[in-house]
Amino acid sequence: MLDLAIGYESPVLLEQATQLAGQLQLPIDNNAPNQLFFSAQGLKLCISPFLPLQADFNRDSWLKRRNEGKKQGLVRACKPTSGMRIVDATAGWGRDAAILASFGATVQMIERNPVMAALLSDALLNRDVSSPLLDVSLIQQNALNYFEQLQPDNYPDVIYIDPMHPERQKSSLVKKDMQILQQLIGADNDAMCLLDMARQRVKQRVVVKWPQQLASLAKPSASIEGKTIRFDIYTPRN
Repeated sequence: MLDLAIGYESPVLLEQATQLAGQLQLPIDNNAPNQLFFSAQGLKLCISPFLPLQADFNRDSWLKRRNEGKKQGLVRACKPTSGMRIVDATAGWGRDAAILASFGATVQMIERNPVMAALLSDALLNRDVSSPLLDVSLIQQNALNYFEQLQPDNYPDVIYIDPMHPERQKSSLVKKDMQILQQLIGADNDAMCLLDMARQRVKQRVVVKWPQQLASLAKPSASIEGKTIRFDIYTPRN
């Protein structure tokens, strides 16, 4: 796990930095090598030697993938439509949630890591109101606890899970945003438990994003194959 500090670009951002430092119990240190950094463009994650990264829900960040249409694996597996309720149980950078919401679905992101949740919350707060606003929201919580407390009348139509797993750390092809995510949150060793719980709390299907070369968490009812990943689809177990 990474040692982080809170940094800020100018004195006007000190109050926000101080508030987040107290919330996450992190020091304020503009000279730290790894920072959650408040800038005029929003909250950024600065991890040496990578360039700064931040979550983004503005139109330019998701439009290209939206324009790829319904043939992409994520969309074929989840089948997002207007009025559909989807829970993204492992939100990460929120990019898959944004794509699902861009097709009209209402997407509830769940993120248990407080640093990632802070980045997502800042991105939602600072969205450009002049561009289309996706119907996406955030809860900072362990997804297992969230599903345990979920009542039947609030079960979503689809639950989407993209677990982090140790095998990803061995690949030289992993993108920088995923490398940073690995360093920040580590492996999701409870992925099987999450899948079991999700199948008991969903109306239509659970979709798990998984590396093509690895065996499935459990036998799926169907799979959408890709070059390096696939989307395993599981039926409810209510």
